[in-house]
Amino acid sequence: MTEDLALLSNNPAHLAKACALLTTLEQPTVVSSPPGPRLARIAEGTDLLTPVRLLESNYQHRRVAALIALAGNPHTPRTAVTETLPALHPLELTWICHQDDVPDWLHTAATALAPADDNEAVLRLLTDDELDHHPDLGAVLQSWLDAPETEGVWTDREVYRAVLNSRHHTLHHLRRLPADEVLGRSEPHLALPHLLAQCGTRPERWNALPEALDYGPTDEKITFGQLLDSIQAPSPAPAGAA
Repeated sequence: MTEDLALLSNNPAHLAKACALLTTLEQPTVVSSPPGPRLARIAEGTDLLTPVRLLESNYQHRRVAALIALAGNPHTPRTAVTETLPALHPLELTWICHQDDVPDWLHTAATALAPADDNEAVLRLLTDDELDHHPDLGAVLQSWLDAPETEGVWTDREVYRAVLNSRHHTLHHLRRLPADEVLGRSEPHLALPHLLAQCGTRPERWNALPEALDYGPTDEKITFGQLLDSIQAPSPAPAGAA
């Protein structure tokens, strides 16, 4: 819709408002996962794993692409476009700098704000071998979980998978993950010890598990921590009990 407005409108006020509305959309979270051997061979000698390509990989460049389309309309006030730039993700600014069809004035403005090192704007998921040399392993995993969630399912799942696969995760980290991500893993050591600790030999707690996970497709999914807390909570007393 924004692209249509950028192409068809000649109303400066409407075009300026469209620029401002773009800043209200969620910012991308650009994730760099350690490549497997196959991807490493494919990417060798190419730019497949550069920060700009990572931004494009989950279509997270659509917001900035819409801004470029607006900038290309001669009726769009330039100030409306340039005032939008500070609200963009650093890699969105870099993406502008890499485009050939960007007006010179926009290219200059984006270059002045773009980061010197694109990699600093990427959430880099480390291997356990790399984490072994870090002084605060828990804080690194926590920083992954604190990254803004996106509508890109694969981006979020890359983070979930990295935390679950790491031998350095703790119950604190697992509690932050969606319950179905933790329970859906085939490794029994991930969820089972914590479920045993919460439920023990109390059948009412085991029976509460399916009910806690029975949410509709449009409901917000609960975290593993919320699941553990819900089955630990005491059942309401029967009506009329003293």
